[in-house]
Amino acid sequence: MTGVLTIELRDSQGALVDQRRVHNLITRGGKELLANLLMGKVDALPNAWTIAVGTGATQAQMADAALATPVDGADDRGPRVEVLDQGGTSVVRATVTATLPERKQGEVQPLTEAGIRIKTKAGVEGILFNRVTFAPVNRGPNMVMTLSWEITF
Repeated sequence: MTGVLTIELRDSQGALVDQRRVHNLITRGGKELLANLLMGKVDALPNAWTIAVGTGATQAQMADAALATPVDGADDRGPRVEVLDQGGTSVVRATVTATLPERKQGEVQPLTEAGIRIKTKAGVEGILFNRVTFAPVNRGPNMVMTLSWEITF
């Protein structure tokens, strides 16, 4: 299982300002959630996915339960799963996408971390499924940021 985050930052006219692809770490909480789902734990079923971003710089660790310094986030209401044929081998890819809307004013946000927070049907909030740190992406006023996370099995 691997995860890759694609970050796209666009100006108010839609022009691409910055784009990154970074591999992430699946946290212990994320692995535990998957194991519970595999074992049929109904209370583990996710019902909300949020991609959160922050300004923390500490390296991602297996035990991370939250971003170091969260500042914003957006929900994905329709994650998708697809089966892909890659050179005779089938892989399953789950994709979570969220768009952070324009900030109308304020200073530039130098974002350096991201993760998927999952809320389960049992009401458990904020399971940090994965986390990644990266070189600063400077989100300024009037910029839209789209984050797309691909998890491949």
